Amino acid sequence: MKTHITILAALAIAAAVPVAAAPKAKLPCVVYDNAGGPAPYTASGYMGSTTALHLNDACKIKPHSGATCLQVSFTANDWGGVVWQSPANDWGDKPGGLNLSGAHTLSFWARGAKGGEKVDFKFGLLGANKKFHDSSSGEAKTTLTPAWKQYTISLAGKNLSDIKTGFVFVVAGAPTTFFLDDVKYQ
Repeated sequence: MKTHITILAALAIAAAVPVAAAPKAKLPCVVYDNAGGPAPYTASGYMGSTTALHLNDACKIKPHSGATCLQVSFTANDWGGVVWQSPANDWGDKPGGLNLSGAHTLSFWARGAKGGEKVDFKFGLLGANKKFHDSSSGEAKTTLTPAWKQYTISLAGKNLSDIKTGFVFVVAGAPTTFFLDDVKYQ
């Protein structure tokens, strides 16, 4: 009986220990702007046909700004995507993420290699069914043009206190190539 009470007491104490709050991010919070730059999120969460996804974060083919942009090539007739995670390679099993409160938009520049490329851009992929989840989510479904265009996801009214998956793209259907640059919360 004493052991049973000790175990129950330990469980009650463990349940009462709060999870540490996500650290407050300095805005603008840059997810990607140039190869090798510091980034709070890591492009480590590959989904779908992962062997068909190829990222070149040091592409010099007409970047929007700076010396490089991110080139994404998808070579399958299926679907695939990449998640920028904090911490890297975490699907909701570990604490992490950033407090992005105060940000009004997630903005990014994108262009297709040919035009007509359909790409879904998101943040906040981890739902409440995960031990450590995103406090909010948002999405922008796009059809890209060959010219750079800025896209934004409004953050108005969203709880940004803990964003673990800071940026996501998903492609589906046919092989495609597109470019990203200047991804940031502001």
